[in-house]
Amino acid sequence: MAIRTTLCRMVAGGASIMVAWAAAAPTQAAPTQAVPTVVAAEVIADGPMVVDGASTTSRIRYTSTSVRGVRTEMTGTLTLPSAPAPDAGWPLAVWNHMTVGGADHCAPSTATTTHPELPRMTSGDRVIAHLLDAGFAVVRPDFEGIGGSGPHPYLIAGSLARSTIDAAVAVSRYDSRISHDVVVAGHSEGAVAALSAGAREAAQWNGLRLRAVAALAPPTEVAAILDALSGVPLAGPAINELVGLAALLGSGAAAADPDFADLMTHGGLSRSATVLLPHFEDRCYAELTEPGSFGGLAPTQLLGPAGAQMKAKLVEILERNDVRNLHIPAQIPVRVDAGFTDTVAPQPLVTRLVDTYRHNGMSVTYVEHPVGHAGVATEPGAATDIARWLIAQV
Repeated sequence: MAIRTTLCRMVAGGASIMVAWAAAAPTQAAPTQAVPTVVAAEVIADGPMVVDGASTTSRIRYTSTSVRGVRTEMTGTLTLPSAPAPDAGWPLAVWNHMTVGGADHCAPSTATTTHPELPRMTSGDRVIAHLLDAGFAVVRPDFEGIGGSGPHPYLIAGSLARSTIDAAVAVSRYDSRISHDVVVAGHSEGAVAALSAGAREAAQWNGLRLRAVAALAPPTEVAAILDALSGVPLAGPAINELVGLAALLGSGAAAADPDFADLMTHGGLSRSATVLLPHFEDRCYAELTEPGSFGGLAPTQLLGPAGAQMKAKLVEILERNDVRNLHIPAQIPVRVDAGFTDTVAPQPLVTRLVDTYRHNGMSVTYVEHPVGHAGVATEPGAATDIARWLIAQV
């Protein structure tokens, strides 16, 4: 009973406390490539991606580099404000979304009003609306492999940073009315993306000036929880979200690291889990948690003969590459927001993350809210406060 109660609390936020499992799969710096460019743009007339206060919203495709160093294309949306561009141009905001899954139809840029991931796809809409009202252009990357070629390296920091930076660079070159001043924000997985992008060398921004980073409910210190929960033999509604997301995280690590991919498919996963691998190509996060998918398995049913080795590798990767190890230069202000009742990014752990950042010389504003994981972005007061902070940094 105690285990069931604990698990219910841990998955109540809808995205797991294990969200950073794959965050640190080994990656290599991408080779020098051509400057990211928008190669296609299509105006979206209506639908959930059209935010109040926008003059136009376009679905875009832009060039980038994959987590394995191969030239690729990624997708997203570019939303322009209603106010005319000032002489210096519209400042640019990058918004990074929550967990939605890894299949192409999980891309927020293609969202419909009936999509099962819509609440997570649009969690930042209140923040975005305020930014548009203040005269910001907003680009929202779908992330590598979601809408573009290849699998999604879920929670892989290098991939998320690349998607974020290249989206900003591409749209600034596409529309001359966009200035070189940029702020980056994100929620949950998107918070990892924002922090990871902020920690990249200035040269990777191709002349853009990063002014601020806002991370809403960033997951951290999850290795110990991952290790403890992986041995739970229960299956069912109490832990289906946990198991579905654990599988997604394993898939993300495999997308980035060929050695881990080989281990996962050669004994790391059980036969029951292996037959479900095609689900990553046609199911989003909520669908992966259903009984007919990974959500129907207990954590112990995910592991095969080499499961202990696979789990140990992921724990090692996580400890080495947790977001607490990132460093953003002191001249770039950072804001971190946490929820008192957040079970995905627990407030005590986020507080410790902020303490670490400050100890390491980062300039951090820290704000706590009486909300859960989703509410850190969606609660009107929190959204307004976060947006005002971002606006004030430009």
